Amino acid sequence: MSVKEKKVPPKLNKYMHARNPYRTPPSFKKLASVYPEFRPYCSYDVGGKVHLDFKDPKALRALTTCLLHQDFDLKVTIPDDRLVPTLPLRLNYLLWIEDLLMHAAHCETSDVIVGVDIGAGASCVYPLLAARKLGWNLVATETDNINFTAATTNVNNNDLQDNIIVKKVDDKTVLQGVLDDADIQKQMYLKKKEVNDNNDDDDDDDDEVMSELNNTPSDTPCKHTDGDDNKSMKYMFDFTMCNPPFFSSEEETDSMKKSKKQRGEPISSPTGCIHEKVTTGGEVTFITQMVEESHKFKSKVRIRSTRDGQGNYRTSCN
Repeated sequence: MSVKEKKVPPKLNKYMHARNPYRTPPSFKKLASVYPEFRPYCSYDVGGKVHLDFKDPKALRALTTCLLHQDFDLKVTIPDDRLVPTLPLRLNYLLWIEDLLMHAAHCETSDVIVGVDIGAGASCVYPLLAARKLGWNLVATETDNINFTAATTNVNNNDLQDNIIVKKVDDKTVLQGVLDDADIQKQMYLKKKEVNDNNDDDDDDDDEVMSELNNTPSDTPCKHTDGDDNKSMKYMFDFTMCNPPFFSSEEETDSMKKSKKQRGEPISSPTGCIHEKVTTGGEVTFITQMVEESHKFKSKVRIRSTRDGQGNYRTSCN
């Protein structure tokens, strides 16, 4: 007897990437049987179907952490008052970046991919998924002390220190101060060189390259990382990504909640502290700064991208 495949609501399926495994929803019954920490948040109807209260932040946190472990072998801890990422949406973003790298930037599957996640959050979900599922290398920035500590712990607990650098930055930092950081540039250069030039152990040449990188204007290509003979070395960073704070004040978040109630109840409860939702000037100011700084580093970054408050993805490619 064939088992019926669970249907994804049309609204969700319409925007789900073709390679996203969550086009087929996870089995709550299976999760409840395997993960005791997930079980308390489940309820059962007379037919034995398992239901989850998506208005309960604790239930969302348990769902996300259990799925990360079941589907990606990732051990992730998210502090109680921090943003709980929605995995299907996070995977969508990474898969679209992968499409751009393969089809627009003509990267090869064997290339070493280096990206930057601006504002990684406590879960550090984009870097963890990118490293574990896609084998990429990420620089994860974070302004908040609690998020920085949690993100670092999550990276260490999954033995992904070789793939992910978590960098603490100040509140005003977006790209400048990260893409031109000498230590980060050196680590990423050596990461790419390790595969692209495996037989070259000339440390003097590496020192020459790093000296040039540190003294080259941000909008000027480095001659050692340019050239058609080694396309994967042309850019120091293959992409930047961001899920920015959307609001300019707490009052704006409250007015948005009222607006959503007028349109109908949301499917799930919002999570995250005010720091993760609010930034001076809101998302427009934040993304404007990102665009301006991206222009300065256009010769060092292959693809620049961000998500906006409407769930759209904005990209710019060289």
